Amino acid sequence: MADTPIRMVVSAGEYANTVNRCQRAGLDQEALVIDKGPPVRKHRSGMKNSRARAFFLVSLVAVIGAAATILSSGRVFAGDNLTIAVLGLEASEGAPDSVAAGVTDALRQQMSTISGYRLVQGRDLVEVKLVFSCPDEAPACMAEAAKSLGASRLIFGAVKKAGSDAYSVTLKLFDADKGVVESWTTDQFARAQSSGSALHAPAQKWVATLTGQSLPGTLHILGGVVGAAVAVDGVNAGVMGSGGLTIPNAAAGKHEITVTKSGYVPAKKSVTLGSGDSRDVAIEMAAEAPAPAEAPKAEAPGAEPAAAAETTEAVKVEMASSESGEGRLGYKVAAWLTLAGGVAGIAVGIRYSLLVIDANNLLDPYRRFNCTKTSSGAVSTTGLCDKNGKQADKVSDSTAAWMKKTKDNGDRYQVYQFIGYAAGGVLLATSAVFFYRGYLWHPSGATADARGSSFQLVPVFSPDGVGAMAFTTF
Repeated sequence: MADTPIRMVVSAGEYANTVNRCQRAGLDQEALVIDKGPPVRKHRSGMKNSRARAFFLVSLVAVIGAAATILSSGRVFAGDNLTIAVLGLEASEGAPDSVAAGVTDALRQQMSTISGYRLVQGRDLVEVKLVFSCPDEAPACMAEAAKSLGASRLIFGAVKKAGSDAYSVTLKLFDADKGVVESWTTDQFARAQSSGSALHAPAQKWVATLTGQSLPGTLHILGGVVGAAVAVDGVNAGVMGSGGLTIPNAAAGKHEITVTKSGYVPAKKSVTLGSGDSRDVAIEMAAEAPAPAEAPKAEAPGAEPAAAAETTEAVKVEMASSESGEGRLGYKVAAWLTLAGGVAGIAVGIRYSLLVIDANNLLDPYRRFNCTKTSSGAVSTTGLCDKNGKQADKVSDSTAAWMKKTKDNGDRYQVYQFIGYAAGGVLLATSAVFFYRGYLWHPSGATADARGSSFQLVPVFSPDGVGAMAFTTF
């Protein structure tokens, strides 16, 4: 029985791996031959495979690069926002406390909408002076107060009467990190603006002055033709009525206004809007000259009809125009969704790679190979050796059943890990494209883009790996 080779089959996929080790210590010494017949084979772990490691590293670099690009452009996340507290204004020289409280509430409401700042809970200025013993608003004292509130900036000031029907407000923006007043403003407002929604416009102006941010303005489009479509910087803004069209909350800066209607020549005009300005923009539209009648032309066999060609071109232009303005929102949403899916896919691949490694580690002590001699040169009485070439006994039936179950699990984990890496890689590549289209790409013209710009992403699967090919035209 000891001279009979023992083979244990636990896998349907058999393979042969014969290792010949020749020991030449003596002329008459036998060569050691270990016949590795059909052992419980090791599973391929994606984390140990060089291609999988390279694929994982490239995907990780892509994720870090995309996140760094977006974060550096300041388009997402509010983790770097400055914390700011608005202290309750001090009422002095005959100004009612209710007016000071109303101005404070309006300032806090406005600061909560300003990008780059995060509003934190504040106290009354009078209370701060008492608690921190700083009646003269000394920088060191105010910095200590800001620290206690968890704020890096403070807005504080006072309201006093300015005649019988007006009030005067003085506001300061204090930088607690540097201990200096960064900016300040003094202004007057009428008694009719001292409460409720009437304080919204003055507070908006004061906050813009303190923070250096521009105020939105208003565009009044006049003239034109009733029913004409108005677009500002390529984004639809509304339709002309009998009194024109008013566009509120327009950003300060230069804008391109386009007015179009069927039967009229499109009208364009550029206008520069200052911070908080209101501009009237007069538009004149001329009717299109009637086209001369032409005899119908015979079309060559197989030629595309003119109406169909025009329809196709219109669809292309419409698709291109969706790439600007509101159409970019879809790319931004898709970018983050595919990024999340890609990271999740890579995480799944890593998870199952670790499970494959665990399965191999569990099976290693029980792997058996047919052999005549051990690695030390001794005769194997059982005819079996372990993975280190030492004599080993045959595993029991219960152990063999456990090994088969563990191997089957390992085979399944191996498939799952490559699916995770493949799906994650394709999603990360797609996410990079969406990030570019949603955040970095700036079209030079809808019509030109419709004719010459395209992008295609094609997944590629092969026995050696998974990837993607991109085709782009500019």
